[in-house]
Amino acid sequence: GGAALAVTAAGAQADDLTALKAQIESLNARVASMEAAPSVPAGYALLTVSDGVATVVPGNALGAQDLASYGTKATVISVLPTADAPAATTIEWSGYARAAIFYHDNGNDGNVDVLARGQLKVVGKTDTAIGEIGARLQLRANSSLRDFNPSVVMNEYWGWWAMTPELTLGGGYTGSLGNIGYGYDGACNCYYTDNAPVGLNPGDTTQMRLSYASGPLSFAIALEDGSFNEGEAAHDFDDIYSQTSLGVAGEIKYSGDSFSGEVSGVWRAADEMDHDGWQVGVGVGFSLGDIASISMAAGTGHTFGDGFLAGDQSTDFWAASILASANLSDSVHAEIAFGHSDYGSGAKTNAVLAGIYYDPVSQLTIGLEAEHIDPEGSGSSMSADLVTVFRF
Repeated sequence: GGAALAVTAAGAQADDLTALKAQIESLNARVASMEAAPSVPAGYALLTVSDGVATVVPGNALGAQDLASYGTKATVISVLPTADAPAATTIEWSGYARAAIFYHDNGNDGNVDVLARGQLKVVGKTDTAIGEIGARLQLRANSSLRDFNPSVVMNEYWGWWAMTPELTLGGGYTGSLGNIGYGYDGACNCYYTDNAPVGLNPGDTTQMRLSYASGPLSFAIALEDGSFNEGEAAHDFDDIYSQTSLGVAGEIKYSGDSFSGEVSGVWRAADEMDHDGWQVGVGVGFSLGDIASISMAAGTGHTFGDGFLAGDQSTDFWAASILASANLSDSVHAEIAFGHSDYGSGAKTNAVLAGIYYDPVSQLTIGLEAEHIDPEGSGSSMSADLVTVFRF
């Protein structure tokens, strides 16, 4: 009886062992199948999606207002190639939605509106055998509640080729190289302020640009389209006609830890008009570490008049401004600015703006802004807003 029981138990153990071996073989086959299946495209070793620092495009960094809206972060998709694969492309995107309760009083009556904007920025770049090649695209939508007139535009499209670590060729539609990125217009957050004609920004235009940067010094020159559309800044040189014309712009910049500055100039061919348009300007900035900063700009030139200049006449102009920004805490900062412009024939304007902004996290800003504009010889105006900015 004992012998029979032992034989039966041995047979049962053999059956269990056979079943276990079959299960192990099945598992090994599944693991081999999973290892054989590609997790990334052929020729690549690793695919990552992560939060990272947004790309600073060589020769065309974002201005202060765009940087305040987007922040410095972006979502980045990158693929690490194997040794014998072509170079990988990195794609990053970021964007924001903002809204504001906006009050405006032109001296006769005041009104309240709800304004909104959405913006998306996509940057793609590839390290090739001849250097980095990339493109930056921005899509913008604006609308208001009281006067609902939404518009969607591609407000910037720019490509670049970093031929060497210092030399970059770029082209597309972006801000004029002649813009002074300091002072009242160039350095403020200004989500819904900065409406006074005291800045030194010739506006956006199509162009080809060659830039060189080495250490804190950079130089750039651009061949630009000289035509402007209605609705650009008040001193845009040929806003009163739409004939095709060309222009050229140049810039020298220094970017240090506690001091920075730039000198730039732009010239537009008049085409069928009697006078060319031009502007030269200078901007300087001083940083007091994490405590405060001061930014100043000044410039002069010759422009064709538009809305605020009677008779749409050609005239000389000059403008100057100063802005101070202070960090009140780790999450709160305030700014105040003053600007003055003189467009000849008594068309002088004084303007002041102020804002205080709360950034509890990098994805959110809540701000209070106000601006007072006082043109000589006509009524002054005032605006104020409560703005919220949501980023991703």
